[in-house]
Amino acid sequence: MPVKAAAIVGCMTARELVDRFGRANAEERFQALRLLVPGKTESPVLGPFLLATANDVAEDDLVRVEAIRAIPLLDFTDPDLAVTCREALFRLVGEDEDWDVRNAAGCAVFDLPGAQDSIEPMRAMMAAEPEELVRENVSAAISLFLRRS
Repeated sequence: MPVKAAAIVGCMTARELVDRFGRANAEERFQALRLLVPGKTESPVLGPFLLATANDVAEDDLVRVEAIRAIPLLDFTDPDLAVTCREALFRLVGEDEDWDVRNAAGCAVFDLPGAQDSIEPMRAMMAAEPEELVRENVSAAISLFLRRS
């Protein structure tokens, strides 16, 4: 029996979202991630979950992109979480076949702590990126990051 959209979209905790996610359809998973506002203490649960969702090539690409967009919303008090997320996003940019995922991941890197260390490697990666839209968007994300810094 499918989970009703409200059952997952209205989740109150990260643990409830993670527990119910697999029983929801793609639209419900997309909406739940789109509406996600992580609490300060939920990052240890949500970080690995969002990264796993973003890396799941069997998942709908819109759901994967929303998982990526949610990563910068996490609390990065633990610097190891920021490093893990940045490295995972960087891998997606370099290895994923879906240009939407590469685009979202490349832009999200520059919303994470420590992004300054990713500027030159990302520029080098973008030199080999086949999709013009991805190159342009990630270059714009780098420019915005540099203006904010």
